[in-house]
Amino acid sequence: MKNNGLDMEKVTYLCRLLFDLTKISVMYIDELDEIQAEFSSHYMTNPFYSDKRSLLTQLSTYPKDISVPVLQHTDNLENYIVVPVIDKKNIVGSILIGPVLYREAEEEIVIGLMKDSHLPPKKKDELLYYYSCIPVVDKITLLNAGALIYFSVYGKELNITDIIEQGLPEDHPSLHVKSHLDITLAKRRQDALIHHDLMIERDLFQCIKEGNKKKLVEMMENFESLFEGEGILSKKSYLRSQKNSIICLIATATRSAIDGGLNPELALTLSDLYIQQLEEAQEIKEVIAIRNKSMYDFAEKVHTSKALGYSRSIVLCINYIFNHIYQNLSLEQLAEKSELHPNYLSKLFKKEVGKSVSQYIREQRIEEAKKLLHLSTYTISEIGTLLNFHDQSYFTTTFKKIVGMTPKQYRNNH
Repeated sequence: MKNNGLDMEKVTYLCRLLFDLTKISVMYIDELDEIQAEFSSHYMTNPFYSDKRSLLTQLSTYPKDISVPVLQHTDNLENYIVVPVIDKKNIVGSILIGPVLYREAEEEIVIGLMKDSHLPPKKKDELLYYYSCIPVVDKITLLNAGALIYFSVYGKELNITDIIEQGLPEDHPSLHVKSHLDITLAKRRQDALIHHDLMIERDLFQCIKEGNKKKLVEMMENFESLFEGEGILSKKSYLRSQKNSIICLIATATRSAIDGGLNPELALTLSDLYIQQLEEAQEIKEVIAIRNKSMYDFAEKVHTSKALGYSRSIVLCINYIFNHIYQNLSLEQLAEKSELHPNYLSKLFKKEVGKSVSQYIREQRIEEAKKLLHLSTYTISEIGTLLNFHDQSYFTTTFKKIVGMTPKQYRNNH
């Protein structure tokens, strides 16, 4: 079957072959955005769109002088790679590979997207099901899929860096930073609005890295005067500008805390939670309170971590246990992570921590169980299973020995 000289049978075969190989949806659309071939494990349209045509029009909109695959993203987490199909120097259609997700769409993220688009709550289950049907692949896999189709259609090798470099055209308004930079710099200097001294900023983050809360409190009490001349990060809203500024502050504080020895997973999760709180704040006083509390919290946690005085090898072990508390853990795994012999690690751990590796893991599992009993709706048996106590009787006995009451008593009291 031919279309403007194009071998449609070949294109259809390629689409089907790629889908069979990757299980990523593939379709070919013509220059009028009409679907000529489609292969997918599901044929659902994202509920965010009124119909598939509005999505296809969005995806097939790219500079017409581009002939190599183009990465396209929607505002709703979906990622595609679009391969323009050219016949006699004219674009006669596109092969769309996707959608894919780079990570699973968590329920909280989907709810956030719904709020942004003002969708009713009744749409949640439909959206969660839609996202559960989309394959999760890494970006390199998607790029390679585009390069493979390109080679199959045109017989030309293509490096994935050639695809990555296909960004916005140089004349796109979003890239006109140079002229804005010059005029903004001139205005700020005329008005004596010079950004704060970077040495002050370094001192603040050094306090967090060292866990020095006393000095940090002194700096935070004089924050506005120390950081006078702070830039404007939103022209439309003072509240938004302050939020953006503090997000930058929290991001850098997080790295400083990690450099100071705080468990990276703990630091990053703490950062996420404070930024989420910040986004919900409606008043400047709330924003300032979150700013100060987040800085103090990082410094306190670094101080606590440093006060333990553990060696690097033991810190690695403890961090690994923290991150994998829901998985099977063994002395051999920890020895491999810390690059020590299991026997030596066992002695070193007992010397520094004051208890055996197995005892420490048991206690950390019970600490996690206490949180789940207090904060979740899991049954006691489910909590025991989640934390690798495969015998409920053993879980109850261990819990009572460490906490002084049974899991049921603990839940009833909290």
